[in-house]
Amino acid sequence: MRENDVVFFNLHRRYVNTKSDYGGFLGIFLLAAFLNENGYASQSFSGELMEGKALIDSICKDGKAQLIGLYCDFENVTENIFLSKYIKENYGLPVIVGGPQATALDRDFLVSSQCDAVVRYEGELTVLELSSLLLDGSGKLENIDGIMYLDEKGEAVINKDRPLIENLDALPFITDECYLQLGNRERSLSIMTGRGCPFNCAFCHEGAHTKKVRFRSTENVISEIQAYLDAHPDLEELFIMFTDDTFTLLPDRVKTICQAIEGWQKKMAIRWFCEAHVHTLYKHPEMISYLAAAKCQRVQLGIEAGTQPVLDAFRKGSTLDEIREVVRLCEQHNIQQVYSNIILGAAFFTKDVFYRDIAFAKELLQIGKGIMELGGVSYWPLPETSITMQPEKYATHILDYEFVTSAGDYSQVCTDELGAWEISAMVQEFDKELGEYKKKMLLSGQVPHERILGWYSKQTLGRSYGRWWYAIKNIPHMDAYYTMLASDETCRSYDLTDDEYALSHPMRVFSISHSVSINREGTVKINDFVLDEFDQLLYPLCVGKLSIKEIAYRLKEKIPLSDGENFSLVKERLDKYEEAYMVVFSRY
Repeated sequence: MRENDVVFFNLHRRYVNTKSDYGGFLGIFLLAAFLNENGYASQSFSGELMEGKALIDSICKDGKAQLIGLYCDFENVTENIFLSKYIKENYGLPVIVGGPQATALDRDFLVSSQCDAVVRYEGELTVLELSSLLLDGSGKLENIDGIMYLDEKGEAVINKDRPLIENLDALPFITDECYLQLGNRERSLSIMTGRGCPFNCAFCHEGAHTKKVRFRSTENVISEIQAYLDAHPDLEELFIMFTDDTFTLLPDRVKTICQAIEGWQKKMAIRWFCEAHVHTLYKHPEMISYLAAAKCQRVQLGIEAGTQPVLDAFRKGSTLDEIREVVRLCEQHNIQQVYSNIILGAAFFTKDVFYRDIAFAKELLQIGKGIMELGGVSYWPLPETSITMQPEKYATHILDYEFVTSAGDYSQVCTDELGAWEISAMVQEFDKELGEYKKKMLLSGQVPHERILGWYSKQTLGRSYGRWWYAIKNIPHMDAYYTMLASDETCRSYDLTDDEYALSHPMRVFSISHSVSINREGTVKINDFVLDEFDQLLYPLCVGKLSIKEIAYRLKEKIPLSDGENFSLVKERLDKYEEAYMVVFSRY
């Protein structure tokens, strides 16, 4: 482990036994890159609390850091209070704290954490000045824009905000040297192509304080990706996550970046993700074709609500019809996955609104068969948002501004009609209802076969297919059916010529002894499929050892029909088995 001047940490407890995904948390690595370019040695680490504490102990004991920075979001405030106090009391090092929750922190946080300063909003220039002060003794806290600190009287002082960085191209690229531990950096890359958001959604922290949008040039973005590829010449596969909210704001930018990705894909496999705004895609549908041509694996849409009054209250700037059309176009262009949330409890929320949310979500699942992903979430009272600042205007009551009751699993709001427990139960009901609806769509053949088979390919197996993947995994015989088809050992009957069909070997996809049930009346079932006397003779022969022609011949001894009639009956039953995902076929 190298010696550093400044080391940044983004640490979370393992809440409700869920390991956090740190792929899109760029902030502390951008800070490390910026300090490295400006004369200080810096690295960053994202991970779980105790793992990070062990690294902090090792670094501080060995004198390999002189300043510690902590990233603070709505979930890890208490972690940062503990860590900052621990570092100050055990190692006497200066500690600074920043991140999206910084503007909600107050004097109590400063006192309990003992941190030297809280960095508000954009951090690069502020952290550079703080490093100069805390490491070199140059400057004074009262002269540093964009911070909060305790003065000599123990009062919290908030200095004036620092002007935003206008030229984002001037910022350095994140390199492997910015990572205390590389982790997934060797095969994944997170990219920020712009900052700010013009949409000012009522629930969103980003749009609440950085309405001015600043873009990196496409040349700069492409250069960073190329620099990463040059630094990893043996890489065969890469996942790119574009983390900014405004990736699809300008069609020409999207086209240029997508064309660059297409060029790299001629040499290697690249999967990638971006966020998108419904209205911009609706207004410029050509962007969806750019994303599809560049094989975008996942687009995250800001749908958020299933009723127009709530959409309007959220200031989303989109309509239900626009959402329908964008999902339809994504399905038409075969975008692999479109994901969004429906926010419960945030604005004018009632039972009626909830059931209309579910109805709209099901409609979107029908439009985006096998690609549309929707989850229910309760409202998070993020700092400075319209709903958090004035919840009464949205018929909402905030119960927990401090995020001490929830890790995303319990509602922090209630309404006059619904309590926090009821809203939490509705999140579960929403997800269950949509999960069952997906299973019904899968079993009834509404999701295109080739799309499902694509989920099982060696290139994409289990990757980023979210809730559709979980749905089919909860249909064991259908999962087994597609697993066998993807093995290259078997095929469907539709893939065979008439001559090949007669000589092919039908193969059941699951064990009879693990799937059979017999009721008191003697009715035999495989899963939900009722087997009559002929099926009870035929299905055991569908193990793969005999051809259809051989099976028909053997059954002729027990069923006195002509050769043609017997073969037709066998084919008729095999067709039904196949429709029920009970058999596949081997050519040999």
